[in-house]
Amino acid sequence: MSIDAQTIFSMAEKSTLGLHSLPEIFCKDMAGKVAIVTGGATGLGYNIVNRLAESGVRVVIASRKESTGKKAEAEFNANNLEVKWFQTDVSKVSDCYAVVDYAVEQYGKVDIVITNAATWSMYSFLDMPESAFDEVINIDLKGEYFIAQAAARIMVKQKIKGKIVFISSVAHKGSDTPKMGMMTHYNAAKGAVVSMTKGIAKELRQYGISVNCVAPGAMLTAGAITNASEAVVLYGQEFVEERGKYGREVPMVMNPDEIALVAFAMCTSMSDFIVGETIDVDGGSMFSFQAKPWSYTVEGCIPGPNKE
Repeated sequence: MSIDAQTIFSMAEKSTLGLHSLPEIFCKDMAGKVAIVTGGATGLGYNIVNRLAESGVRVVIASRKESTGKKAEAEFNANNLEVKWFQTDVSKVSDCYAVVDYAVEQYGKVDIVITNAATWSMYSFLDMPESAFDEVINIDLKGEYFIAQAAARIMVKQKIKGKIVFISSVAHKGSDTPKMGMMTHYNAAKGAVVSMTKGIAKELRQYGISVNCVAPGAMLTAGAITNASEAVVLYGQEFVEERGKYGREVPMVMNPDEIALVAFAMCTSMSDFIVGETIDVDGGSMFSFQAKPWSYTVEGCIPGPNKE
């Protein structure tokens, strides 16, 4: 069958007709949806909750500490945002199911789950204690797996074409403190999150459930400042100095909202044709950046060595 030239040329114009506007995609279409964000009381999770709630999503924060959880809930409510906190230890499968049940009791459904809760520590591979290994694996891998499973079962039952956004880390590709490492258990957990994203996406695609992953790089958060205290005790001042020295080589985002915006976008229809992918949001942590432009001809560039 032949198609005339006019029909071909009009296809582009027709493809722009009847589309949802950007305000609709990022706000109106999100209003009334229900999301669960693990670890949403502080750090990156708090910023993700803020963006979701700003768009009209009703959010349940799933986190362990009552003090930070209730504080976050009160802060969001004071800004007229629909946010509730439910005490959750994601390393316990029963807690993962309990918070999903709570969301359904409160709002009748679950449209979105973002598996942000995580922990980390720093030990030499040769020194790694079983307890530290288990804590990271249970929260950063097992916790992400089973909160997604609990939410997905509700989505399938209610025929909701939901969004599951896993949170990995650029540690999945070995990007951590240069010349130090010492996060092998965290590398393992976050690498596994990337792999399971693909596997789960393949299974849930048949139900119209979108599964993807965001891998943040270094962020200025309370966790980034306070974690690894055990390594300071174990390795002393030399560790502190080396970590500070080499850590400055790692690109760090000063506001985690820059990463939260990407996680938020993956909850919108913008991600409908993205399947099982991991988006690295790390400021180019694996690059060795060119230090200066080395142009002799373009005005405004730093001149080469032979230029006055």
